Amino acid sequence: MIERLELKNFSSFDSLDIGFSSKINVIIGENGTGKTQLLKALYFANKSLALQSATSEEILRLYRPLSNSLKGLVGDDGKSKAELICKMAYGQILHVSFSANSKHLLQELIVSTPAIGFPNFIPVKEVLSLMKGILADDGSTETLQTLFDQSYLDVAHNLAKKASIKTHEKIDQDPRFGSVYLKLIDVLGGRFQVIERSGKVSVAFQSGHYERVKDPKSQNHDQLTFRAKRRDSADMTAEGLRKLGTLQLLIENYELDPGQSGVMLWDEPEANLNPKLMKLIVEVLLELARNGQQVILATHDYVLLKWFDLLMNKGKDDHVRFHSLYRDEDTQGIKVSSTDEYLDISPNPIDEAFGFLINKEIENDMGGLGK
Repeated sequence: MIERLELKNFSSFDSLDIGFSSKINVIIGENGTGKTQLLKALYFANKSLALQSATSEEILRLYRPLSNSLKGLVGDDGKSKAELICKMAYGQILHVSFSANSKHLLQELIVSTPAIGFPNFIPVKEVLSLMKGILADDGSTETLQTLFDQSYLDVAHNLAKKASIKTHEKIDQDPRFGSVYLKLIDVLGGRFQVIERSGKVSVAFQSGHYERVKDPKSQNHDQLTFRAKRRDSADMTAEGLRKLGTLQLLIENYELDPGQSGVMLWDEPEANLNPKLMKLIVEVLLELARNGQQVILATHDYVLLKWFDLLMNKGKDDHVRFHSLYRDEDTQGIKVSSTDEYLDISPNPIDEAFGFLINKEIENDMGGLGK
Protein backbone atom coordinates (compact mmCIF):
# COMPACT_ATOMS: atom_id res chain seq x y z
CA MET A 1 0.00 0.00 0.00
CA ILE A 2 1.17 3.49 -0.78
CA GLU A 3 1.85 5.55 2.35
CA ARG A 4 3.31 8.73 0.92
CA LEU A 5 4.17 10.41 -2.36
CA GLU A 6 6.52 13.36 -2.79
CA LEU A 7 6.82 15.26 -6.07
CA LYS A 8 9.40 17.99 -6.56
CA ASN A 9 9.52 20.11 -9.70
CA PHE A 10 7.60 17.29 -11.35
CA SER A 11 5.17 18.24 -14.12
CA SER A 12 2.76 20.83 -12.67
CA PHE A 13 3.87 20.21 -9.08
CA ASP A 14 6.54 22.43 -7.54
CA SER A 15 6.57 20.63 -4.22
CA LEU A 16 3.85 18.21 -3.15
CA ASP A 17 3.93 15.84 -0.17
CA ILE A 18 0.81 13.77 0.35
CA GLY A 19 0.07 10.94 2.81
CA PHE A 20 -2.54 8.32 1.93
CA SER A 21 -5.01 6.19 3.85
CA SER A 22 -4.52 2.45 3.44
CA LYS A 23 -8.23 2.26 2.57
CA ILE A 24 -10.10 4.96 0.62
CA ASN A 25 -8.66 8.20 -0.73
CA VAL A 26 -10.71 10.80 -2.61
CA ILE A 27 -8.93 13.52 -4.56
CA ILE A 28 -10.79 16.67 -5.54
CA GLY A 29 -9.76 19.97 -7.10
CA GLU A 30 -10.63 22.36 -9.88
CA ASN A 31 -9.63 21.58 -13.46
CA GLY A 32 -5.92 22.05 -14.00
CA THR A 33 -4.84 21.22 -10.45
CA GLY A 34 -3.25 17.94 -11.51
CA LYS A 35 -5.61 15.20 -10.28
CA THR A 36 -4.96 12.87 -13.21
CA GLN A 37 -1.24 13.63 -13.18
CA LEU A 38 -1.15 12.68 -9.51
CA LEU A 39 -2.93 9.37 -10.20
CA LYS A 40 -0.45 8.61 -12.98
CA ALA A 41 2.50 9.31 -10.69
CA LEU A 42 1.08 6.82 -8.18
CA TYR A 43 0.46 4.26 -10.92
CA PHE A 44 3.97 4.63 -12.28
CA ALA A 45 5.48 4.26 -8.81
CA ASN A 46 3.48 1.15 -7.84
CA LYS A 47 4.00 -0.48 -11.25
CA SER A 48 7.74 0.24 -11.20
CA LEU A 49 8.09 -1.33 -7.77
CA ALA A 50 6.09 -4.37 -8.90
CA LEU A 51 8.38 -4.67 -11.95
CA GLN A 52 11.43 -3.87 -9.80
CA SER A 53 12.48 -1.40 -12.46
CA ALA A 54 11.69 2.22 -13.35
CA THR A 55 12.31 3.40 -16.92
CA SER A 56 11.96 6.62 -18.86
CA GLU A 57 10.09 4.72 -21.61
CA GLU A 58 7.41 3.69 -19.13
CA ILE A 59 6.82 7.15 -17.68
CA LEU A 60 6.80 8.77 -21.13
CA ARG A 61 4.22 6.29 -22.45
CA LEU A 62 2.07 7.07 -19.44
CA TYR A 63 2.26 10.88 -19.54
CA ARG A 64 2.95 11.42 -23.28
CA PRO A 65 4.43 14.96 -23.01
CA LEU A 66 4.46 17.02 -26.21
CA SER A 67 8.25 16.85 -26.44
CA ASN A 68 8.16 13.06 -25.98
CA SER A 69 11.13 13.51 -23.66
CA LEU A 70 11.72 13.83 -19.94
CA LYS A 71 12.09 17.58 -20.47
CA GLY A 72 8.30 17.71 -20.81
CA LEU A 73 7.90 16.39 -17.25
CA VAL A 74 10.26 18.87 -15.61
CA GLY A 75 8.57 21.74 -13.77
CA ASP A 76 8.10 25.28 -15.03
CA ASP A 77 11.59 26.58 -14.33
CA GLY A 78 13.13 23.84 -16.48
CA LYS A 79 16.35 24.02 -14.46
CA SER A 80 15.86 22.19 -11.18
CA LYS A 81 15.93 18.42 -11.02
CA ALA A 82 12.53 16.67 -11.01
CA GLU A 83 12.00 14.06 -8.30
CA LEU A 84 9.41 11.39 -7.51
CA ILE A 85 9.58 9.63 -4.16
CA CYS A 86 7.05 6.96 -3.23
CA LYS A 87 7.05 5.16 0.12
CA MET A 88 5.06 1.97 0.67
CA ALA A 89 3.61 0.51 3.86
CA TYR A 90 6.17 -2.29 4.27
CA GLY A 91 9.34 -0.32 3.60
CA GLN A 92 9.48 -0.43 -0.20
CA ILE A 93 10.69 2.85 -1.70
CA LEU A 94 11.00 4.30 -5.18
CA HIS A 95 13.09 7.45 -5.65
CA VAL A 96 13.74 8.58 -9.20
CA SER A 97 14.94 11.90 -10.54
CA PHE A 98 15.80 13.50 -13.87
CA SER A 99 16.67 16.85 -15.43
CA ALA A 100 15.50 18.55 -18.61
CA ASN A 101 18.51 17.08 -20.45
CA SER A 102 18.17 13.55 -19.08
CA LYS A 103 17.69 10.65 -21.47
CA HIS A 104 17.02 8.18 -18.67
CA LEU A 105 15.70 8.21 -15.13
CA LEU A 106 18.23 8.29 -12.33
CA GLN A 107 17.21 5.62 -9.85
CA GLU A 108 18.51 7.08 -6.62
CA LEU A 109 16.81 4.38 -4.58
CA ILE A 110 14.56 1.41 -5.34
CA VAL A 111 13.64 -1.06 -2.62
CA SER A 112 11.10 -3.49 -4.07
CA THR A 113 11.06 -6.22 -1.42
CA PRO A 114 8.87 -7.64 -0.09
CA ALA A 115 7.15 -8.13 -3.44
CA ILE A 116 4.39 -5.71 -4.40
CA GLY A 117 1.26 -6.50 -6.43
CA PHE A 118 0.56 -4.71 -9.70
CA PRO A 119 -1.76 -1.69 -9.59
CA ASN A 120 -4.94 -1.14 -11.59
CA PHE A 121 -5.75 2.19 -13.25
CA ILE A 122 -9.28 2.73 -14.55
CA PRO A 123 -9.13 5.82 -16.80
CA VAL A 124 -11.87 8.35 -17.48
CA LYS A 125 -12.91 6.83 -20.80
CA GLU A 126 -14.33 3.33 -20.67
CA VAL A 127 -12.07 0.65 -22.17
CA LEU A 128 -14.32 -2.32 -23.01
CA SER A 129 -15.35 -0.91 -26.40
CA LEU A 130 -11.68 -0.24 -27.22
CA MET A 131 -10.32 -3.70 -26.44
CA LYS A 132 -10.92 -5.19 -29.87
CA GLY A 133 -8.66 -2.57 -31.44
CA ILE A 134 -6.08 -2.45 -28.67
CA LEU A 135 -5.62 -6.23 -28.55
CA ALA A 136 -5.81 -6.91 -32.30
CA ASP A 137 -2.93 -9.08 -33.52
CA ASP A 138 -2.40 -6.87 -36.54
CA GLY A 139 -2.49 -3.63 -34.53
CA SER A 140 0.47 -1.29 -34.73
CA THR A 141 2.17 -0.72 -31.37
CA GLU A 142 3.28 2.72 -32.48
CA THR A 143 -0.26 3.68 -33.52
CA LEU A 144 -1.73 2.41 -30.26
CA GLN A 145 0.78 4.37 -28.20
CA THR A 146 -0.10 7.45 -30.23
CA LEU A 147 -3.82 7.02 -29.59
CA PHE A 148 -3.73 5.89 -25.95
CA ASP A 149 -1.51 6.43 -22.97
CA GLN A 150 -0.10 3.35 -21.24
CA SER A 151 -2.86 3.16 -18.63
CA TYR A 152 -5.41 2.28 -21.35
CA LEU A 153 -3.16 -0.37 -22.88
CA ASP A 154 -2.42 -1.91 -19.49
CA VAL A 155 -6.01 -2.17 -18.33
CA ALA A 156 -7.09 -3.66 -21.69
CA HIS A 157 -4.55 -6.45 -21.27
CA ASN A 158 -5.58 -6.95 -17.64
CA LEU A 159 -9.23 -7.27 -18.64
CA ALA A 160 -8.40 -9.96 -21.20
CA LYS A 161 -6.66 -12.26 -18.71
CA LYS A 162 -8.35 -15.52 -17.80
CA ALA A 163 -9.36 -16.37 -14.25
CA SER A 164 -7.73 -19.42 -12.69
CA ILE A 165 -10.99 -20.55 -11.09
CA LYS A 166 -14.60 -20.60 -12.30
CA THR A 167 -16.60 -17.64 -11.06
CA HIS A 168 -19.38 -19.63 -9.40
CA GLU A 169 -16.78 -21.62 -7.46
CA LYS A 170 -15.02 -18.46 -6.33
CA ILE A 171 -18.33 -17.00 -5.11
CA ASP A 172 -18.90 -20.06 -2.91
CA GLN A 173 -15.31 -20.24 -1.69
CA ASP A 174 -14.88 -16.54 -0.94
CA PRO A 175 -17.93 -14.78 0.56
CA ARG A 176 -16.05 -11.45 0.44
CA PHE A 177 -15.67 -11.77 -3.31
CA GLY A 178 -19.30 -12.86 -3.69
CA SER A 179 -20.65 -9.89 -1.73
CA VAL A 180 -19.01 -7.45 -4.16
CA TYR A 181 -19.31 -9.42 -7.38
CA LEU A 182 -22.98 -10.36 -7.06
CA LYS A 183 -23.88 -6.75 -6.24
CA LEU A 184 -22.34 -5.68 -9.56
CA ILE A 185 -24.10 -8.47 -11.47
CA ASP A 186 -27.44 -7.47 -9.96
CA VAL A 187 -27.06 -3.82 -10.96
CA LEU A 188 -25.76 -4.65 -14.44
CA GLY A 189 -28.55 -7.16 -15.01
CA GLY A 190 -25.92 -9.58 -16.29
CA ARG A 191 -22.19 -9.82 -16.86
CA PHE A 192 -19.59 -8.73 -19.36
CA GLN A 193 -17.42 -11.40 -20.96
CA VAL A 194 -14.18 -11.25 -22.90
CA ILE A 195 -14.34 -13.62 -25.87
CA GLU A 196 -11.34 -14.78 -27.86
CA ARG A 197 -11.87 -16.51 -31.19
CA SER A 198 -9.17 -17.26 -33.73
CA GLY A 199 -6.83 -14.90 -31.92
CA LYS A 200 -9.31 -12.01 -32.01
CA VAL A 201 -10.73 -10.46 -28.85
CA SER A 202 -14.21 -9.05 -28.43
CA VAL A 203 -16.37 -8.13 -25.45
CA ALA A 204 -19.97 -9.23 -25.01
CA PHE A 205 -22.68 -8.50 -22.48
CA GLN A 206 -24.74 -11.47 -21.34
CA SER A 207 -27.93 -10.58 -19.53
CA GLY A 208 -29.08 -12.90 -16.76
CA HIS A 209 -28.53 -13.66 -13.10
CA TYR A 210 -26.99 -16.19 -10.73
CA GLU A 211 -29.12 -18.74 -8.93
CA ARG A 212 -28.73 -22.20 -7.43
CA VAL A 213 -29.94 -25.32 -9.21
CA LYS A 214 -33.13 -26.28 -7.41
CA ASP A 215 -33.81 -29.69 -9.02
CA PRO A 216 -32.78 -32.31 -6.40
CA LYS A 217 -32.41 -34.89 -9.18
CA SER A 218 -29.85 -32.82 -11.03
CA GLN A 219 -26.19 -33.73 -10.61
CA ASN A 220 -25.60 -30.00 -10.18
CA HIS A 221 -28.15 -29.65 -7.39
CA ASP A 222 -27.51 -26.58 -5.23
CA GLN A 223 -24.67 -25.48 -7.48
CA LEU A 224 -24.56 -21.78 -8.26
CA THR A 225 -25.09 -21.16 -11.94
CA PHE A 226 -25.57 -18.21 -14.24
CA ARG A 227 -28.97 -18.22 -15.94
CA ALA A 228 -28.26 -16.47 -19.22
CA LYS A 229 -30.91 -14.75 -21.33
CA ARG A 230 -29.30 -13.15 -24.36
CA ARG A 231 -25.88 -11.95 -25.42
CA ASP A 232 -25.04 -8.76 -27.30
CA SER A 233 -21.96 -6.80 -28.16
CA ALA A 234 -20.67 -4.66 -25.31
CA ASP A 235 -20.92 -1.72 -27.70
CA MET A 236 -24.72 -2.03 -27.46
CA THR A 237 -24.72 -1.34 -23.71
CA ALA A 238 -24.60 2.08 -22.08
CA GLU A 239 -21.15 3.58 -21.55
CA GLY A 240 -21.75 3.98 -17.83
CA LEU A 241 -22.51 0.26 -17.52
CA ARG A 242 -19.35 -0.54 -19.45
CA LYS A 243 -17.39 1.35 -16.79
CA LEU A 244 -18.99 -0.85 -14.13
CA GLY A 245 -18.21 -3.82 -16.37
CA THR A 246 -14.53 -2.93 -16.20
CA LEU A 247 -14.70 -3.25 -12.43
CA GLN A 248 -16.64 -6.51 -12.70
CA LEU A 249 -14.10 -8.13 -15.03
CA LEU A 250 -11.06 -7.01 -13.05
CA ILE A 251 -12.56 -8.52 -9.90
CA GLU A 252 -13.65 -11.65 -11.74
CA ASN A 253 -10.24 -12.49 -13.19
CA TYR A 254 -8.26 -11.69 -10.00
CA GLU A 255 -6.45 -8.67 -11.47
CA LEU A 256 -8.19 -6.69 -8.74
CA ASP A 257 -7.64 -8.98 -5.77
CA PRO A 258 -7.93 -7.23 -2.37
CA GLY A 259 -4.95 -7.96 -0.17
CA GLN A 260 -2.84 -9.12 -3.12
CA SER A 261 -3.00 -6.55 -5.91
CA GLY A 262 -1.47 -3.09 -5.75
CA VAL A 263 -3.34 0.17 -5.44
CA MET A 264 -6.59 0.66 -7.36
CA LEU A 265 -6.74 4.05 -9.08
CA TRP A 266 -9.92 5.36 -10.70
CA ASP A 267 -10.12 8.65 -12.57
CA GLU A 268 -13.62 10.17 -12.42
CA PRO A 269 -15.80 7.09 -11.75
CA GLU A 270 -18.84 9.32 -12.25
CA ALA A 271 -18.14 10.06 -15.94
CA ASN A 272 -21.16 8.96 -18.03
CA LEU A 273 -22.68 7.20 -15.04
CA ASN A 274 -26.30 7.56 -13.97
CA PRO A 275 -26.33 9.42 -10.62
CA LYS A 276 -28.50 6.62 -9.21
CA LEU A 277 -25.49 4.30 -9.49
CA MET A 278 -23.18 6.51 -7.44
CA LYS A 279 -24.30 4.87 -4.18
CA LEU A 280 -23.48 1.44 -5.60
CA ILE A 281 -19.99 2.56 -6.64
CA VAL A 282 -19.26 3.81 -3.13
CA GLU A 283 -20.68 0.63 -1.52
CA VAL A 284 -18.47 -1.55 -3.74
CA LEU A 285 -15.34 0.53 -3.11
CA LEU A 286 -15.92 0.51 0.65
CA GLU A 287 -16.37 -3.26 0.59
CA LEU A 288 -13.18 -3.70 -1.42
CA ALA A 289 -11.32 -1.54 1.11
CA ARG A 290 -12.72 -3.62 3.99
CA ASN A 291 -11.19 -6.65 2.27
CA GLY A 292 -7.75 -5.03 2.09
CA GLN A 293 -7.80 -3.06 -1.16
CA GLN A 294 -6.32 0.45 -1.17
CA VAL A 295 -8.39 2.77 -3.39
CA ILE A 296 -7.44 6.22 -4.67
CA LEU A 297 -9.86 8.06 -6.93
CA ALA A 298 -10.33 11.53 -8.37
CA THR A 299 -13.76 13.08 -8.75
CA HIS A 300 -15.64 16.27 -9.64
CA ASP A 301 -19.01 14.92 -8.51
CA TYR A 302 -20.87 16.12 -5.40
CA VAL A 303 -23.15 13.06 -5.22
CA LEU A 304 -20.21 10.62 -5.27
CA LEU A 305 -18.28 12.69 -2.74
CA LYS A 306 -21.25 12.95 -0.39
CA TRP A 307 -22.03 9.21 -0.53
CA PHE A 308 -18.59 8.50 0.93
CA ASP A 309 -19.46 10.72 3.86
CA LEU A 310 -22.88 9.10 4.34
CA LEU A 311 -21.93 5.44 3.87
CA MET A 312 -18.62 5.33 5.70
CA ASN A 313 -19.06 3.08 8.74
CA LYS A 314 -16.38 3.42 11.39
CA GLY A 315 -17.88 0.36 13.09
CA LYS A 316 -16.61 -1.62 10.10
CA ASP A 317 -13.23 0.11 10.37
CA ASP A 318 -13.92 2.26 7.28
CA HIS A 319 -11.54 5.11 6.66
CA VAL A 320 -11.82 7.77 3.96
CA ARG A 321 -9.22 10.49 3.53
CA PHE A 322 -10.06 13.52 1.41
CA HIS A 323 -7.32 15.37 -0.47
CA SER A 324 -8.08 18.80 -1.95
CA LEU A 325 -5.67 20.11 -4.60
CA TYR A 326 -5.62 23.88 -5.06
CA ARG A 327 -3.45 26.70 -6.41
CA ASP A 328 -1.67 28.87 -3.88
CA GLU A 329 -2.73 32.50 -4.39
CA ASP A 330 0.79 33.83 -3.89
CA THR A 331 2.98 31.31 -5.73
CA GLN A 332 0.35 29.77 -8.05
CA GLY A 333 1.91 26.43 -7.17
CA ILE A 334 -0.34 23.44 -6.54
CA LYS A 335 -0.82 22.57 -2.87
CA VAL A 336 -2.79 19.87 -1.08
CA SER A 337 -4.98 19.92 2.00
CA SER A 338 -5.85 16.50 3.46
CA THR A 339 -8.43 15.60 6.09
CA ASP A 340 -10.26 12.56 7.42
CA GLU A 341 -13.43 14.57 8.04
CA TYR A 342 -15.81 15.50 5.21
CA LEU A 343 -16.86 18.77 6.82
CA ASP A 344 -13.22 19.83 7.12
CA ILE A 345 -12.44 19.59 3.39
CA SER A 346 -10.97 22.94 2.43
CA PRO A 347 -11.04 24.23 -0.16
CA ASN A 348 -14.01 22.24 -1.43
CA PRO A 349 -14.88 23.47 -4.96
CA ILE A 350 -17.43 20.67 -5.41
CA ASP A 351 -19.43 21.64 -2.34
CA GLU A 352 -19.05 25.35 -3.15
CA ALA A 353 -20.43 24.84 -6.67
CA PHE A 354 -23.34 22.82 -5.33
CA GLY A 355 -24.08 25.46 -2.68
CA PHE A 356 -23.99 28.21 -5.29
CA LEU A 357 -26.52 26.27 -7.38
CA ILE A 358 -28.86 25.81 -4.41
CA ASN A 359 -28.63 29.52 -3.53
CA LYS A 360 -29.37 30.46 -7.12
CA GLU A 361 -32.43 28.23 -7.13
CA ILE A 362 -33.66 29.85 -3.90
CA GLU A 363 -33.13 33.31 -5.37
CA ASN A 364 -35.11 32.36 -8.47
CA ASP A 365 -37.94 30.90 -6.34
CA MET A 366 -38.10 34.02 -4.19
CA GLY A 367 -38.10 36.18 -7.28
CA GLY A 368 -40.97 34.17 -8.66
CA LEU A 369 -42.98 34.65 -5.46
CA GLY A 370 -42.39 38.40 -5.59
CA LYS A 371 -43.99 38.57 -9.00
